[in-house]
Amino acid sequence: MLFRTFKSVMIALAFGAVAASAQDFNAPIPSRRLTEYQMPSTTETHEFARMPGTNMVLLSQMSNSNLVKIDLDPTTEEFVALHSFRMGNEGSGLHGVWPSAAHPGRVWLSLQFENKLLLVNPGKESWTTPIIEGVINIPAPGNGPHCVFEIGDRVWAGLKEPSKQTGKYYVFSADVNAVEYRLYESPKSPVFIKQDPTSDWIYVTQDSDSSLMRIDVPTGRTEQLPIPPSVGNTPVGLTASYSRNMRGVWFTLAGDNTGGIGTFGHIASDRQMRFFRLRNPLGAHAGLLHIADATIEENRPALWLLSTSLLSKDSPDALIHVTFDADVTSIVGEEYISMPTQDSKVHRVLPLDKTVLVSELSKFTLAQVSYRNTVAGKWQPANSVSGSAVNAEEY
Repeated sequence: MLFRTFKSVMIALAFGAVAASAQDFNAPIPSRRLTEYQMPSTTETHEFARMPGTNMVLLSQMSNSNLVKIDLDPTTEEFVALHSFRMGNEGSGLHGVWPSAAHPGRVWLSLQFENKLLLVNPGKESWTTPIIEGVINIPAPGNGPHCVFEIGDRVWAGLKEPSKQTGKYYVFSADVNAVEYRLYESPKSPVFIKQDPTSDWIYVTQDSDSSLMRIDVPTGRTEQLPIPPSVGNTPVGLTASYSRNMRGVWFTLAGDNTGGIGTFGHIASDRQMRFFRLRNPLGAHAGLLHIADATIEENRPALWLLSTSLLSKDSPDALIHVTFDADVTSIVGEEYISMPTQDSKVHRVLPLDKTVLVSELSKFTLAQVSYRNTVAGKWQPANSVSGSAVNAEEY
């Protein structure tokens, strides 16, 4: 009898201890979700863009030159349908994708191995066949349009292949009606092209020669901005920010076959390069390939960075959210989202209205990150591993 009474007391104490240590969540529980969507099987899944004013994303698959049209749920942005279409032939090398503002409802595509830009009507439904409405043949000595962009009244492309006539590399620019064009000689090899909102200069990343090119369009004058070896190498990703203290162009350094060192840079109105470096140990070897503005509040400037295994397996495949102080002089927060499929050579990042997309180049997959009852940069588990702030270095 005494044993039973003692046992009952111990059980009551045990349950009391559990109740005393429990936490109540009366408010909605914050969550962060990463979903991978399988695309049509191929070896290279590259660029993507959302058609303005629609729930459709266009994705290029370079190894078979297919354009994938993806329907998004209008509320959640989850993928609900997709259809794939060959652009050119299997060896045409479809790569660049950029919606046109000058030609509403149309998109610029690049066929790298056919040396062409296409102006395409993708159609309003994912199952409708895209219609080619215009073709720009890249003039000699240019060769190999890689990424394509429309800036103002001009279409731009970095020419990734060496010229068959000169062996050199070029940046191509034409008016959006393809009446007049220009070629700018470039070191090896031009990738991303953006206009600086503080000066209207055009900036180009040049990966192999580890330099940025600055173009003054009215005069045609160009200038090289070599990356100091002490801060890293291989500039690739480039974005223009119009947010108050973020204004200017931002670029990433992808490193090499030994990995990266988690470095990215900013050029503001003074035209000086300033560099930031990730301090969290998770980003110590990050080769940063792509970048996008993540600012949703003026007093919380932020970026999305994409660490990739494309150049080195020592660099993880991860999406990184970086928050700055209000004056954008130092990093105050780093949130890391590791891709479930490693060695996927993640390639591009695209913020949508509610979610963020990442292309996984070697795994015919798109990943989608979503938050509920919280936002990027406020995911509290990240605070326990957040690195210390790092001030910008100026060159």
